[in-house]
Amino acid sequence: MGFLPTGSIFQHFPFFLSEIMPRSLMQSLLILFLLASIQICSAAEPGTVTVTDFFPDGYVSDGSISYQTQLQEALDAAGEGGKRIVFPAMIYLITDEAGLKVHSGQTLVLDGARFIFPVDCDEDGQVFRGENVQDVRFIGGEIVGRYDVWPAGVNIRGIYLTGDCQRIRVEKMYLHDLTSNGVGVFGKSEAEPARDVWITDTIIDHCCNVYGDYMAPKGELHGPEKGSQREDQGSVALYYVNSFQVRGCRMDRSRSDGTHFYHCQGGQICRNQINRSKMGGFFLEGCRDVLASDNIILQNGSRGCTIERGSHNCTLNGNLVEESGREGLWIPDSTYCVVTNNIFRRNGRKPNGSEPRQRWNANITINESSHDPSETTATHCVFSGNLIESTKDQIAAIRLNLTEKSRKMVLMNNIFTGERTDVMIEGEGEVIQQGNIPSQQPLIIPAVK
Repeated sequence: MGFLPTGSIFQHFPFFLSEIMPRSLMQSLLILFLLASIQICSAAEPGTVTVTDFFPDGYVSDGSISYQTQLQEALDAAGEGGKRIVFPAMIYLITDEAGLKVHSGQTLVLDGARFIFPVDCDEDGQVFRGENVQDVRFIGGEIVGRYDVWPAGVNIRGIYLTGDCQRIRVEKMYLHDLTSNGVGVFGKSEAEPARDVWITDTIIDHCCNVYGDYMAPKGELHGPEKGSQREDQGSVALYYVNSFQVRGCRMDRSRSDGTHFYHCQGGQICRNQINRSKMGGFFLEGCRDVLASDNIILQNGSRGCTIERGSHNCTLNGNLVEESGREGLWIPDSTYCVVTNNIFRRNGRKPNGSEPRQRWNANITINESSHDPSETTATHCVFSGNLIESTKDQIAAIRLNLTEKSRKMVLMNNIFTGERTDVMIEGEGEVIQQGNIPSQQPLIIPAVK
């Protein structure tokens, strides 16, 4: 009882009472005293709002009835006062695709909460949305989509934040079967970015729009499905976001790209699993000062990793990239990038196309893309200490196709194993090789007993 005055008889409360009243009465009073203390402690947390306090009497918890209006009333009542919004463990039905609008300063406690949509959604939407919000935190909870019954081109996200957003945290969530991003944060521009966005310990499974392989047979879908756009690609999609982290997450079975970071700066993508995307896994476009390390990137349908379109000062370190449909790494039109201490194994599983620009089954391709809005010449990049295992079906371990403007592309101390151990150099440009070790010995990993 830390609030009792020290040195008073209240420090010896039970003994004091035992001298003046029967023991049974003393115990009853003590229990009442403790209950009152608990109520005082509970009342001392005025910054907490429980959403079910806004529900009608006799509300159901199985998701058969929607209380979306009451949920929004609770969020609005909490306002921007830095309050915790508690969603008790139950199923919440979201019938209006516009979703729930969050406000600055809110912490949404979602442990045990499960958000579902009806099968007849026909508009783009999301569960949570916010514009120009700051100091917002999402903790726990599950968001469930119905990609299996929603019409093509209906794009529904889990979390959708736009504009001048700052100090955003998404933690320990489980989002699956949605038709757009699990988490999408979209700043206005490079001059007006969102800032300080962290996505941690979150699972995003089987989300995003459908994106047809650009080499799919005639008659099948090529590119994004009708009604969706590039922003719907990526289990995590960050556009114009500075100072960000994506850490400890699993992004699995994306129906387009596993991630998409567009014109972002000062970020870390670390210790994630990015597996089995229909298209690319890890994707930087026009980014600066981004570090990707200690990720496992497996069995993505197109490139395992892409760093492109004027990306600068980006580092790919200590990752495992295996069995991508095309290159383990495609890095065109980028400068001052470092690719070091990674393992690239048996990438380039799909055959090359008929055009020269469609030679994409090397483990690593370094070149100039056919379309680069940034008009950047690939130069001053280092590829060092990587272990690269190639199969006989691949065109090379590493392929470079550069222009005469390219300078100082350094390949140093890499180990090439497997059936293709060569570096293919096409075009012009300055390529420096030193200490690379080719070996016909395949990389053999013993089975776990």
